[in-house]
Amino acid sequence: TPGSVPGAPGNRRPYGGGGAEELGVGKGNAMIKGTVNFVAKIRGNGMTFPSFDFDPNEPGVDKVEIEGPNGDEIRSTVHLASVATRGDGRALAAKVNTAALNRIAFFHGMAIEKARSSGDQFSPVSPQPGVQAIAVTENLFISGASRGVVGISSTRLKTQLEQASPSGERNFGLFRSARQSESRVEEFMHLYNILLMIYNDRQADVDAFIVGEDAAVPQTQRPLKAPGVMETVYTRVRNELAHKRAGVNLDDTKEEMANRLGGLIALTKRAIELHP
Repeated sequence: TPGSVPGAPGNRRPYGGGGAEELGVGKGNAMIKGTVNFVAKIRGNGMTFPSFDFDPNEPGVDKVEIEGPNGDEIRSTVHLASVATRGDGRALAAKVNTAALNRIAFFHGMAIEKARSSGDQFSPVSPQPGVQAIAVTENLFISGASRGVVGISSTRLKTQLEQASPSGERNFGLFRSARQSESRVEEFMHLYNILLMIYNDRQADVDAFIVGEDAAVPQTQRPLKAPGVMETVYTRVRNELAHKRAGVNLDDTKEEMANRLGGLIALTKRAIELHP
């Protein structure tokens, strides 16, 4: 099961923390293999899916097992085929796992927190005769409960996780980071900032994109600009919070941001997909 830490039967000598060199794990030029387990909490509405494995198409990685067992967390185990050191293995596993969680967060709109290692296990790829050295580390975490939970098909997820370079993937991590925000206002500002990054800090271009996606979006005259220079409601409330504007009630601005958050999430996803 992803996230579990196997035991060490027979003549294996398990240990936690350090001291790998005492067992010959990762010593000298000997390559090692292993597994690294992760747990990532899901904030807000959750998702469930059965355990399955997928090929991340990453050198040195055999496969990744992943599951969403209870709606409030995602557990995964990265199987490493051959790495030089335990440190290299942990770094490679974290890279692969982060990419997978970024894709899930983007494709399914989930707020998935940063994954934490829940343990790892390493052993030589070619152990010495009569000796099977193994290095084990365990970390335990207690997770909370989510509110609403939706079931996701493992077949669909496997296809998404094995897809080669989906459009806009370089910005999936930014989208996931925005979804981790502590408040709806923070998330709104973070998402709008992603749009500014994509459109080279030009609000006129951001608004042109928004109007192109939603011709019915509310627009108002932009202050201190020539008559007829308009801004969308998304840009207006962003600027009301970011700049001094006469007659603005920030409580009303924040409420409107919260009400418009769903629309901005969809717009940001679309912009990311259009800019690979």
